[in-house]
Amino acid sequence: MVRREIISLLHDFWGVIVSILFVFSIIIVSEILRKAGRFDSEFTRKFVHIGVSHWWLLAMLLIDDMRYALIPPALFVALNYYSYKNNLFKGMERQESSDLGTVYFPVSLLILILLTWKGGLLGGDFEHIGLAGVLAMGYGDGFAAIFGKKWGKLKYRVFKSEKSLEGSGAMFVFSFPSIAASLGAFLGVDPHIFRVSFVAALTASTAEALSPSGTDNLSVPLATALSSYYLLYVLKDIGVFLFIYMASIGFLLSFLIAYAAYRKNSLTLDGSAGATLLGTLMYATSGIFGSLLMVLFFISSSLLSHFKKSTKSDVARKFDKTGRRDAMQVFANGGVGLFYSVLYYITKNPSYLVLLAISFAAANADTWATELGVLSTARPISLRNFRRVERGTSGAVSLPGTLAALSGALFIGILTPVAFKLMGLFDPVLTGLGKTFIITLGGFLGSLIDSLLGATCQGVYYSEELKTETEKRFSFGRENRLVRGFGFVNNDLVNFLSIAISTALFAGMV
Repeated sequence: MVRREIISLLHDFWGVIVSILFVFSIIIVSEILRKAGRFDSEFTRKFVHIGVSHWWLLAMLLIDDMRYALIPPALFVALNYYSYKNNLFKGMERQESSDLGTVYFPVSLLILILLTWKGGLLGGDFEHIGLAGVLAMGYGDGFAAIFGKKWGKLKYRVFKSEKSLEGSGAMFVFSFPSIAASLGAFLGVDPHIFRVSFVAALTASTAEALSPSGTDNLSVPLATALSSYYLLYVLKDIGVFLFIYMASIGFLLSFLIAYAAYRKNSLTLDGSAGATLLGTLMYATSGIFGSLLMVLFFISSSLLSHFKKSTKSDVARKFDKTGRRDAMQVFANGGVGLFYSVLYYITKNPSYLVLLAISFAAANADTWATELGVLSTARPISLRNFRRVERGTSGAVSLPGTLAALSGALFIGILTPVAFKLMGLFDPVLTGLGKTFIITLGGFLGSLIDSLLGATCQGVYYSEELKTETEKRFSFGRENRLVRGFGFVNNDLVNFLSIAISTALFAGMV
């Protein structure tokens, strides 16, 4: 018994020595590379960063006792802080700026050992969870910095730290296989491991994107390890897990589309955040179906909003909101659809998908009517008094605008059966042609309801500065005079109500 304990202690002792020598060898090689002059300081920093992350795997194989495993990272907390203050290891210190990232890394190792080592705070043998966190940090963050510096053009700032979308993309691309390899090597390779790895990689990428000044060396390993642990060992409900997984896919896709729209001036900053949230929940609840219809509506309406934009400029000044969509506009057009998407998720009744399609058909019909109708040379007719009024007047319709509304509704109506087939769905009530007819009719009716509400309820003001009626409550910082309708009813509320009413009218038919 005593002999066995001595052998175990010697094994751990030599494990500590070997693992420390391993880290020093990485640092020495980085110094040689730096002095050779062929590589810049950022490359040698990341060489150390990626190389040292393999210490965890070595420690797993050579050190059993958690107390011994704590020794190397504790040593390097002190040594790295000394190097940070005195620039001892130039190959692993940033030359152009200074942060405590090299210190945070071994601190994160200490915390992960306390959590995941045998006898640790998580109460089991979870070193593979710690390995996933450390390798995500090593490879993900390592290549994020390299790609960001070399190819990063789409910049964003977190507090005072500048990062790039290209770097964040590299973070996800390299952390995903690192996590999957870590978990798969010890738990086996199956679809569930890949799904967990996907969510954990997205968590790691989000943590890296939101962490300033080197703190990602602390946040990324911990966020990755803890999310992996929760998804693998705590969350037992497969339905909840699949919702998280689908939401993660939805978030990634929605963020990329919303960011591109923001860069193209189709969305405001809060509008892109709202679109990301809407897209995340839509994909999580109705999958590719709701997301596809939402994207088709957004792309087609955005393209039309830029079509002959200069010709529309005189009329556009009457509208409450033009050009870039904000968060309220996003939810005014997509909120009703999300409601039916959630109902489908709860009930799995395909009728709610048809109502979801009607909601986007109504939004699309109204947008197409507005964007194309204002190009008509003839003055439209007001639904309030059936007299011809100026172009851009709320609640006025024209033949080109009406045909555009019908086309916008038909566009969604035709594509909905295709989306049903993509999802492998069967609707016992409506055929493909029946869906197209109902959705087109519902969407077109929604556009008419929008015009009626615009003519009777929406607040319309008179601007002394513009010398014309407008939907805007303020012009040039001055409050306009309400001439008809209700002040609290703006274009966003009219859009939301028209979509809600049109879908409710068809609820009993599908």
